[in-house]
Amino acid sequence: MITLAISSLKGGVGKTTCAINLAYSCAKRGWKTLLVDADPQGSVGLSLSPSAQSYLGLYEIVASGTAFDTIVLKTKLETLKIVMAGKIPTNEISKWCASLQDGTRLAPFFKTAQEAGFDLVILDTPSGLHGPTEGILRSCSHVLVPQQCEPLALRSLMLTVDFLNQLQTENENACALAGVALTMADPDVEDTKKIVEEIRRVLPPELVFQSMLPRDAAVIHASMKGMPLGLVRGGAPPVISLVFDQLAAELETKLDLTAPEQSDEYVSLVV
Repeated sequence: MITLAISSLKGGVGKTTCAINLAYSCAKRGWKTLLVDADPQGSVGLSLSPSAQSYLGLYEIVASGTAFDTIVLKTKLETLKIVMAGKIPTNEISKWCASLQDGTRLAPFFKTAQEAGFDLVILDTPSGLHGPTEGILRSCSHVLVPQQCEPLALRSLMLTVDFLNQLQTENENACALAGVALTMADPDVEDTKKIVEEIRRVLPPELVFQSMLPRDAAVIHASMKGMPLGLVRGGAPPVISLVFDQLAAELETKLDLTAPEQSDEYVSLVV
């Protein structure tokens, strides 16, 4: 089972958008996917459901031992399930965040998810590299970093890369960088082009996804509707949803996700 954190030092770069839509695209491709809202603010839940704060979630599973099966939410895709952040009491948030920092408390949760047959667990994390995010990075197998195409992007990105290198120095089994996904890209803005070129210059090519996520009003619209981009407009989703499908395809290769052997029997389109 692959455990993939969606993490960035900087807020507002599209972490939650990436987590939701990448999970949806991976599930569409047949991977049994669990989307976990590991942000105490409940960003995934707030993006998908007006009643998100009423759901039990990760907090109850880890802190109270509530049964995994009673918390996991079904979706319209059989291959996609969700665990919300949970009903964290306001006066417990600091304690909860501190308890996750060393990464050990999530191990039983991941073990249960693996036993439940999930291929991929995607975790949306709070911005920054401390508290629950640090713990998640210590316990996950991989991390994807969404990086906004803006002037300060490279500085925050290199700080993130340095932090990941430090974790692997401490523990060679700590999470590996699956790649950097460039977000909010505007190909018509010259500064954006320069930033993209610089990021691709300083990082090894295999660490930067080819798929770039453009600025698109459809992202806001989908969030307001409480759905992944792939479900907007029924059977005719916006073009940006296809970018997440491409990102999911790239991710399969980077994470070495291997599907069970398929039959090579010819299937005709015409009957």
